[in-house]
Amino acid sequence: MEKEIKVGKKIIDILMFSMYPDAKIIYREYIQNARDAIKDAVEAGVLSSFQDGHISINIDNNTNTIEIKDNGIGVKEDDIFEKLLNIADSTKDGETSAGQFGIGRLVGGGYCRKMSFKTSFKGEKTASIVEYDIEKARKIIDDDNNKSSATQLIEQIIDISSEAEQDNEHYFIAKLEGVKNDYPDLLNETLITDYLQQVAPIDYKLVFKNQLVNISNNKFKNIHNSIDHFRISVNDNLDIRKTYTTKIEGTQDDIDSLQYFEIKDDKFGSLAWGWYAITKYSKKIPMSDKSRCIRLRKHNIMLGNETFFDEYFKEERGNYYFYGEVHITHPKLKPDSSRRGLAPTPEAARFKILVKEKFEELHNLYYLANQIKTATRDIVVAKTEEQQSPEKLPTATKKLESAITSSKAQSAEGKKVIELYTKKLAEIIKSPTNKDISQPQNEGGTTSITTPRFSNQTINKFDPLKLFYSEQEVAIVKRAFEYLLKHCPSQYSKLIDELINKVIKDLSK
Repeated sequence: MEKEIKVGKKIIDILMFSMYPDAKIIYREYIQNARDAIKDAVEAGVLSSFQDGHISINIDNNTNTIEIKDNGIGVKEDDIFEKLLNIADSTKDGETSAGQFGIGRLVGGGYCRKMSFKTSFKGEKTASIVEYDIEKARKIIDDDNNKSSATQLIEQIIDISSEAEQDNEHYFIAKLEGVKNDYPDLLNETLITDYLQQVAPIDYKLVFKNQLVNISNNKFKNIHNSIDHFRISVNDNLDIRKTYTTKIEGTQDDIDSLQYFEIKDDKFGSLAWGWYAITKYSKKIPMSDKSRCIRLRKHNIMLGNETFFDEYFKEERGNYYFYGEVHITHPKLKPDSSRRGLAPTPEAARFKILVKEKFEELHNLYYLANQIKTATRDIVVAKTEEQQSPEKLPTATKKLESAITSSKAQSAEGKKVIELYTKKLAEIIKSPTNKDISQPQNEGGTTSITTPRFSNQTINKFDPLKLFYSEQEVAIVKRAFEYLLKHCPSQYSKLIDELINKVIKDLSK
């Protein structure tokens, strides 16, 4: 072949300036590289455990500078060209490593004027520094008369130097200077912390671990507790954590427990495992709740965003009833180049089918919850109107019995949801025993129903809200209407009463 194959400079334009639509993703790219460096440090005995790894992120709004430092293995001086200058020549496989293409380090260049990497390897007395002149790179790319190849472009914009360092130091620092004002999110400490709490391989809050993860006695307990994680600090926030607690923030539903599952195929074996929170699923979790939806993670780093699994549910909204995670275990399930999803492989195609089947169970679960919610609400409402309309209570009770005996109610998690609602119902109507509205099993395994027995106590009109809201929240609504009734002329009492009924109905949906 007489002519030489040329890789044009436009490939650098793509990798450095056009790779990702969301600027915040650069943090994920550098963190996944840091994750691999920490893993290598553990395997080399430089760090004793993965949890000893630390990434410190410093955001300086005064100088428009971002510095991301990890205490991983670092890069040997002799490997600088291979590790930091070669493009798409990585030996990472995307299976045991989070990185896989050797291009992620360039993405920060699209958002700053100068980019540099500084690193030291334990046992060496030097630190190596590679600086990229991003402004010069832009000029070369935009100059149609400049016919530089990708390699020639890189050679023109880099500067390599070294300085003395302590021989026990090991680190890697990515630094972006002159971050452009067009990307204010990159310098917003709060936004970046929120982003990392969703994406990064960090630990759970202690209240979540202690009350929910550790109470499980099944085979997934040890797996869940052994998820790889390390400490990430952002400025003065020294240990950011995932945002899960013991409540669904957006609905205030208590999390009763975690339900675990495995995605397993006869041919490919175990593909993933996951968990989701068991709650009353009283309503769709609003967008303001940063933890809503089931997230896909590999190496404990989120792929895509919170809506990744929307299309896996029978209804898109199904994903918005849950907190949860799916952790990939199969090595052939790899992220695609943008990390928005999975690379197309036979394993990925099978994974999608099996997850859809699993999420059909979750679809049935929140539908069951809606049926039980409606039935228990109607019982409480009927109890408040028992003297005026005694026929309403038997009708509402039959609705509850029908939901309890439905096919959706026969799973262990379905029974748990029923228990959450009927326990609260028993408290509100002060039934003699919670067993009245439970689901005892006959010898043949079929479900028997005992019609709820209600005391003769008259309950408050606002009591239906107690199925969905805290005592304090119900008291606030009640006080608001008491104030209206007290201070409005008596001729408006009927109107206020109708308004109360409408508010209770709307709030109980």
